[in-house]
Amino acid sequence: MPEPKHILQPWHLLGRLGLFALLYCASAWLGIRLTPPSDHISAMWPASGVLLTALLQSRRRHWPAIALAAIILEPLATTQGRMPSLTHFTISTGSALEGLAGAFLMRRLASFRPSLERVRDVLSLLSSSALLSTMLAATIGVTALAADGSIAWADWGRQWRVFWVGDAMGILLVAPMLLTWTTRGLEGWSRLRQLELVALLLSLVATVHLVFFWAPAATSVYHPVTYVAFPFLLWAALRFEARGTAAAMLALASVAVSHTLAGSGPFALGPEGHSAGPTASLVFLQSFLAASGASGLLMAAALGERRHAQEKANHLNRELRQSLEELATAQQELVRRERMAALGELSASVAHEVRNPLAVISNSVAALTRLARPEENSPAWELLGVMNEEVARLDHLVHGLLDFARPLRPRLYSQPLATVVDGALEASLRSEPRAHGVQVVRELDPELPEAPLDAQLLHLALSNLFINALQAMPHGGTLRVELGRGEPRQGTPQARIRITDTGIGMTPEVMARLFEPFYTTKAAGTGLGLAIVRRIVEAHQGQVEVHSTAGQGTTFTVFLPLASAARSTA
Repeated sequence: MPEPKHILQPWHLLGRLGLFALLYCASAWLGIRLTPPSDHISAMWPASGVLLTALLQSRRRHWPAIALAAIILEPLATTQGRMPSLTHFTISTGSALEGLAGAFLMRRLASFRPSLERVRDVLSLLSSSALLSTMLAATIGVTALAADGSIAWADWGRQWRVFWVGDAMGILLVAPMLLTWTTRGLEGWSRLRQLELVALLLSLVATVHLVFFWAPAATSVYHPVTYVAFPFLLWAALRFEARGTAAAMLALASVAVSHTLAGSGPFALGPEGHSAGPTASLVFLQSFLAASGASGLLMAAALGERRHAQEKANHLNRELRQSLEELATAQQELVRRERMAALGELSASVAHEVRNPLAVISNSVAALTRLARPEENSPAWELLGVMNEEVARLDHLVHGLLDFARPLRPRLYSQPLATVVDGALEASLRSEPRAHGVQVVRELDPELPEAPLDAQLLHLALSNLFINALQAMPHGGTLRVELGRGEPRQGTPQARIRITDTGIGMTPEVMARLFEPFYTTKAAGTGLGLAIVRRIVEAHQGQVEVHSTAGQGTTFTVFLPLASAARSTA
């Protein structure tokens, strides 16, 4: 049983604070390792990026706890076993205020997103945190050191620049890496793309290592070999956007800083070609890394925005295409229903006007046959037979028109579907004279649940389908009737009636117009049978499908909802 939310929240906060404390102490220790023993200020301070990331990834109500932890942990991690002084806590307080100011400005002014997939997010990181908030920490820290006597007041400006550059580069190099990878990680990258990223980082590290290791002794800081890293940064931005660019920048900085501190590479030399001190060398290196990192991140953000815009445009195009297709389908259905309604009204009117005269003609033919008593096979006998056949054909047409025009409002009652199917099949076999040469195969599921149906209407629809199947096999064949469960449609259980014949089949042109009223390929057909079938099935909230191959046979499949679905619909 899960614990209540108010109990889990404190433990969740403690876990985040513990992880932050570990990363913050490790990054502060690394910053001290990058500081020469004779200097008091580090030209590379990764802890500033860790603190900013922790604040941006946390809620505002947790900021005081994170800032207090940073104020306490930084002096303990940097004094290396000695008792921290008030100066140390003053500097750590300035670092905490720097992180709070940067996080507040980024969230308030730019609605910052940690994924760095927008240009405004990168610009807010560069301006609000790397440029503005670091000035606060540099001012407080250098002033505290000067007041403590650790540095001379005359050296305040130069030391302030070193402090500011160190914190700004810590944010520029560490924060993008932590923000992008904790937000998305490897999301959306295939295994091949991940291997490509590994190849990119290894190639970048190897190239930069060779450049810094084999740099000529007389090289100035402006030697063009320092720019061989740019193609790799472009590669990272184009293929991996912000995540890949942040990883490439951190790899570049790691190799460049390690070589520069070891006294190798172009940044270890001053403008005149003479050796510079470690701090001055790192300051020279930072300008190169800052320009490279800012350019790479801005390009990656621009590409990310373009990708998002393209994805949004594609999504809108898909939605528009789907809406147009639905609209076209709805218009076709509306036109079909309006045409069916008009045909229904016309059919009812024609049937009403024709039925009475047709009854008179039929009675007259019967009376003439009875009174005249013509001899069989005489001209009078044949003429009266033709009249009787035409009257019967017209009567069949009128009945079809009435069935088509009659409003379909089925009275649904749950009952066994097998009984209706079997009754319609037997009635069709009795009424169709060509049924004697047809072999009938029944496969009716006895365990099928009851279905809500109007037995009379469904009997009419199935009889039409059975008669069509029998008439399609004038020289005999096999009629297979299957009744069972179909695939659920939109979560609704379905019954499936499948009627298959081995008759003459249909061409695609005939199938395209199969359910149109008054369309028929039979000499004596009315073209209303399948239109009536479709209306009856749809009135039962079902569907009818047809598959046919010319010369091989036809299969009609009727899907009807079962009783449980009908009750929920009602």
